[in-house]
Amino acid sequence: MEAATMRLRPGTPVLMRSDGSVQCGTDPRWSVVLDGLTPVEGSWLRDLTERRHVSPGQSAARRGVTPHRRDLILGVLARAGMLVAPSAEHGAGPGAATADARALGVLRPDGAGLATLAGRAAATVAITGLGRIGSVIALLLAAAGVGRLALVDPRPVQTADTGLGALTEQDVGQARDEALARVVAGRSPAVEVLTDGDPEPDLAVVVESRATLPARFARLMSAGIPHLPIVVREADVVVGPLVRPGHSTCVGCLDAVRADQDGDWHLIGAQLRRGPEQPQEAALSALAAATAAGQVLAQLDGHRPTAVGSCLEISLPECLPRVRRVDPHPRCGCITLTP
Repeated sequence: MEAATMRLRPGTPVLMRSDGSVQCGTDPRWSVVLDGLTPVEGSWLRDLTERRHVSPGQSAARRGVTPHRRDLILGVLARAGMLVAPSAEHGAGPGAATADARALGVLRPDGAGLATLAGRAAATVAITGLGRIGSVIALLLAAAGVGRLALVDPRPVQTADTGLGALTEQDVGQARDEALARVVAGRSPAVEVLTDGDPEPDLAVVVESRATLPARFARLMSAGIPHLPIVVREADVVVGPLVRPGHSTCVGCLDAVRADQDGDWHLIGAQLRRGPEQPQEAALSALAAATAAGQVLAQLDGHRPTAVGSCLEISLPECLPRVRRVDPHPRCGCITLTP
């Protein structure tokens, strides 16, 4: 497609710099600065952000930019990935979908953020463990466009589960999965919610207290279902590793590494797993849920999440994630395919 018929990526700011150059975009991963432009050419580029129904070629003609200069400038923008086909914006309606599509489109060569949202709408995510962290993850994934959620946690809602905008005092005493299903249905009616599990979700999230139990993930491993364990400890939450069965470090690897580091780990781990559910502090839970939701969405969108082969450790008081690499354990044998 000729550059003159394409459009500037939706949401891209065009900014004038003090030396007369023009900057397109602000994210250092893709922003570009154009030097040697005339004031007319700078005005033309700014016009592209305001008149999205007019092609760059039409706008250039109206502003008096010559065809030669137009093609030269558009060629630079095209090579920088700043131009997309008009169809990339087609179908975007008002509201959150438009905002999400524009931001997500920046990550795609074709700028088609709506295609990313369509992929999410066709996906199923299972979430087990619906305290503060799990319930907020469910709301975030629903708001982000995931089409189907399988919620698993029949334990009753406790007062400590409330306060983060998901479960409320009115839900106390009800089954967590059923109470949360009603909340999700009320806020995101387009999302299908199951409370009896899903045999093969596209990804499973499991929130546990104090320590994971590798045996709990055996079915997911054998079925080839990607999964993300989340462990709540005294004053931190560990997100990951995000397991791509056969391709990346698994929960068993993590357990084996701990056993190598501490000869009593199996004894310690067994006691931790028998303990009561770990309380989930408000700020820590909110950050952990947002971090986990981001990893899930990155996986669904076809990216390689940071949590693949790593644990994201989020600790009080700052709640800033720290990435800790976890290599496959030589005795585990979980890596059977090329990563």
